[in-house]
Amino acid sequence: MAAAQVGSEDDDGVGDVRMWFRLNGEDMADSNTIQTVEKDTAVLVCQTAIEIKTGDKLEIVIATDVTQGTLGLVAAKPHKEAAVPSIIVSVFKSTGSTTNSERTKPGKSNNKKHDYEIIDDVAYLQASSSKNQLTGTNPKSVTYNKVDGVNGYSTVKNDTFLYETPGYYFVVYGAQVGTPSGNGNGEIHMWTRENGKDDPSSNSIQTVERRSLSVLTYNSLIKAPVGREVTLIISAYASNKCSSLGLIAQDFKHEPLVPSIIRSEIQLSDIDNPVHNLVLSSSKTQLGSSNSKAITYDQDQSTGVGIPTARSDGSIKFSEPGIYFVIFIAQGGSAADTRASGEILLGPQLNGKDILNSNVIHSVRSGSNRGITCQTIVKAEADDKLRFVFSTTNEDLGLIATAEKNEPFVASLIATVFELGTKENPVPYAQLSSSHSQWGCITPRKVELNNNDGSHRMKNNDGTIEIEESGTYYVMGSGQVGSSDGKGNGDVHLWIRLNGKDVADSNTVQTVDGDTIVLVCQAVIKLEAGDKLELVFSADVAKGKLGFVTSQPESNEKVPSMVFSAFKSSYTKSSKHYNKYNED
Repeated sequence: MAAAQVGSEDDDGVGDVRMWFRLNGEDMADSNTIQTVEKDTAVLVCQTAIEIKTGDKLEIVIATDVTQGTLGLVAAKPHKEAAVPSIIVSVFKSTGSTTNSERTKPGKSNNKKHDYEIIDDVAYLQASSSKNQLTGTNPKSVTYNKVDGVNGYSTVKNDTFLYETPGYYFVVYGAQVGTPSGNGNGEIHMWTRENGKDDPSSNSIQTVERRSLSVLTYNSLIKAPVGREVTLIISAYASNKCSSLGLIAQDFKHEPLVPSIIRSEIQLSDIDNPVHNLVLSSSKTQLGSSNSKAITYDQDQSTGVGIPTARSDGSIKFSEPGIYFVIFIAQGGSAADTRASGEILLGPQLNGKDILNSNVIHSVRSGSNRGITCQTIVKAEADDKLRFVFSTTNEDLGLIATAEKNEPFVASLIATVFELGTKENPVPYAQLSSSHSQWGCITPRKVELNNNDGSHRMKNNDGTIEIEESGTYYVMGSGQVGSSDGKGNGDVHLWIRLNGKDVADSNTVQTVDGDTIVLVCQAVIKLEAGDKLELVFSADVAKGKLGFVTSQPESNEKVPSMVFSAFKSSYTKSSKHYNKYNED
């Protein structure tokens, strides 16, 4: 913007003054303005908005059409006042985003002269399906008929989503597996395919029992250039060829729909300035015992940026302080040909001590192979060591890796860690839990969360979580479903409520049959400051008391009935391609 004081040398001039912009020696179209002078003075304004590249040269140009005297831009010095300049030029760059003031200067920027952008308008996807998706041994692509929220994606045929915004993405799939009649049993296999090729070691397995429903959860952290295509694939192996297995959608009165699939994706950073992240896996079966042992990873299979890979003892040593989201997904089952039963206790440790309110218990019945999910948010110092440990009530139980014919390998576990801002400047987040058992009925009730295990700019009032900063959030509830006496039977439902209204397509169901397992419910949601989130549950009871169960295993930390994790995605990038994550 240019503001010029136009006039004449002796205040007796008459005519017109014109002013416009010139970029790299060429006049800018439609930028010209005119001011008539008639023995007076006035301000002539010329403004524009334009995309400018490094090295471009911008000029302001004037011309006059004189009838009398001499015309142009006039400076003056009034008596006892500041001088009047002949022209004032103002220029600024817009980042196209806003953020809370306390995070406008990311970590390590104090002594750097870089032009930062804070990106709040991240790409995200929340998609689901209201239809059953049944399959057999021939793999089938999972489809979606509902998009509950989207930014930065395009949809192509077969309901496959292409990435329009390059970056690093955290992706979670929640598949509601079962059988439409309730009579089938067998296994569901699920994996990902990128640009038409199966991802190695992306396969996961969920046992389906008669008259049961469960959620198969799989997550990944991917680097996605523009045009990358990720498809979810399923296959089914029924014990009886006359029964059908697959992903099951259900509709319940006074509750949100239970989709057959929920796909949640959120951008963590751009592609040139990657978020600190680490992804680990294991191709080996790891059996347990009554004594806790550390989980280990394949040393040659890790991927990531800015977080050193795990050591041979299974520990991850952080190189710098920060707030980190951690999620661990494993295949809980029994050794080949044993069909063993019992429980697996699993959880994270920081510097050799259990992280409070983060352990989970997983029942294995007659060799059933099902996914275990455990997540937390950790505030770590430089040189802190994170690891996962587990124990079992039967030495034939553990984390099971399998090689499937004509399908990707089934890793025994996948651990994903990524940074939620720096320790000094974290993004808004909350890690909450409940230390009380909570029993359900047909009438929905709020999940109580009485423990605040860590938070920033998110307030918790016993399970009502108030958002203090607008943005795009990942929200995840993991409930330890079970019964009061360990013998109950029925279904437990879990979903999300926003400002007193149920969030559509967020419901998930887990059948309880004398066992205990983690039920996961997740979503990516655009939230405004002042919004209030809640987890809500119900129980369809056939026998006993069902709900979310707290327990105290011998010589171990208490297992919470519910763990809630949420964070806002907001990242920093530099116009000079300064990468704060790879700085010496």
